[in-house]
Amino acid sequence: MTPQHACAPTLGIDIGGSKTQGIVLDGQSRIVADRVRPTEPGPDGVVATALATAADCLRLAGLTAADLGGVGVGIPGRVDHRTGVVHTAVNLGIGRLPLAERLGAALGVGVRVDNDVKATALGAADYLRTPDADLTYLNFGTGVSAATLSGGVVVRGADNLAGEIGHFPVEPGAGRCGCGQDGCIEVLAGGGRIATRLAGLMPPASLTELPAAEARRIARGIAGAVQLAVLAHGSSRVAIGGGVIRTAPGLAALAGELLAERAAHSEFLTSLDLPARIIVLPADHPLAAIGAALVGRPSAA
Repeated sequence: MTPQHACAPTLGIDIGGSKTQGIVLDGQSRIVADRVRPTEPGPDGVVATALATAADCLRLAGLTAADLGGVGVGIPGRVDHRTGVVHTAVNLGIGRLPLAERLGAALGVGVRVDNDVKATALGAADYLRTPDADLTYLNFGTGVSAATLSGGVVVRGADNLAGEIGHFPVEPGAGRCGCGQDGCIEVLAGGGRIATRLAGLMPPASLTELPAAEARRIARGIAGAVQLAVLAHGSSRVAIGGGVIRTAPGLAALAGELLAERAAHSEFLTSLDLPARIIVLPADHPLAAIGAALVGRPSAA
């Protein structure tokens, strides 16, 4: 890799169930193009959407694919980051897709693919200007998942599985999780389960107008996830985001209050100061797409 190539622009593509966002970062990590398209489902639809988004971004940046140092993609599902193969991305209608191979063949440039939450953790560290961070990103969307950076490097585990924090039981009796366990974090704070509970209230409620008991239930899930992240990984910062947090940002403050209540009865928790480690990520910053662009850099791990 030549020094000139190391500073070449990178293209990041964040593929979601409803939309796909692409950005181009120049050699100084400045955004020089930003484009959003609706996601077409299915393997062929996902590839077509990614290529159309890439073409839009390159045109806006005044570049060709040959000018890029690399392309990075963040996508839900189980991702083999070494081969760029995506498995079981249910919301996208994907069973198995060799995404890196197909995009690389079409673009003529190297493509790296990673799980979208892991990519977003890199984007969060970039936003916080802490590239060597010990940081955990918690995503509260339809489900709950996490990604941890240790010294700026993604913690992966076997088969890139690290981060399935939503399936850790924290409150026995809270209800059966889709994974088969009882009282998982996802039961309390996953958007899918929250929507079901709110729809069953009389009258039905929404995330923007949460009943106090429901807000506290969700916050217990968030607090449990924060505490688990710090105890498991020693993360100095726990960045939180996702649809649940974007819609009801006050939940983060409530989770901090619950953590402070726990610490009042524990010198150990008091010494950790868990509430001070929580950072709510901005909803209007393209963290996932930036993280994908960082995944695409030739120096990425």
